[in-house]
Amino acid sequence: MTERKIAVTAVLCAGVMMMGGCSMLDQEKEWKPQKSSAISVGKDGTITEYVSDTLDESYYSDTELQSMIESEISDYNSKNGENSVSMKDFQVNGKDVQLTMEYKKAEDYAQFNHTEFYYGSMINAQLAGYLFDVSYKEVKNGAAGSAEISGTDVLKNMASEVMVVTAPLEVHVPGNVLYTSDNAQVLSADDVYASGKTDDGSKEKSFEEKAADKRVYIIFDMEE
Repeated sequence: MTERKIAVTAVLCAGVMMMGGCSMLDQEKEWKPQKSSAISVGKDGTITEYVSDTLDESYYSDTELQSMIESEISDYNSKNGENSVSMKDFQVNGKDVQLTMEYKKAEDYAQFNHTEFYYGSMINAQLAGYLFDVSYKEVKNGAAGSAEISGTDVLKNMASEVMVVTAPLEVHVPGNVLYTSDNAQVLSADDVYASGKTDDGSKEKSFEEKAADKRVYIIFDMEE
């Protein structure tokens, strides 16, 4: 799928044959993901993840695959609290597998999927160690401007919400996007594709540099 090590995706892809990348479930009437690896963030902080793929039966049957995912969830919840992670939907139609997961909070998504992920206030993001020391684009009416915006200017929006995600990932936010780091594509006023920076192979990069390329900042105002 991608280099991003996601627990659910890792289990799914162990029994799934990728065919042109993952596609999304059309579960929400008001929002239809355009890219693969999508999440939707609720106003209450819950994270919904969508996975759709093709089952390679030479690895697992659909019942074995579902059992593996349920086992991962049960193990996580036993250590972190009931319903921290839940499987909302699992469907198999022929070889097509559709999975919807829900996470009680951002920390559960990050821990369960072993990935960098932050959702919260601007001040708490800074306290968590995020420096915002990258270039940004201002977003107005669902479109990104061409002018480069500094992290210093972005940090003036202290009342705004922040998401820091690992690319590639499509993100639907509960509000209006104000800024994104320049390694993202704005799809609409509340929808961003965190594409990450493309490695052109011009130099060998360290682990830290590769992580920075995939780290995407999304700053938005919560919808009232």
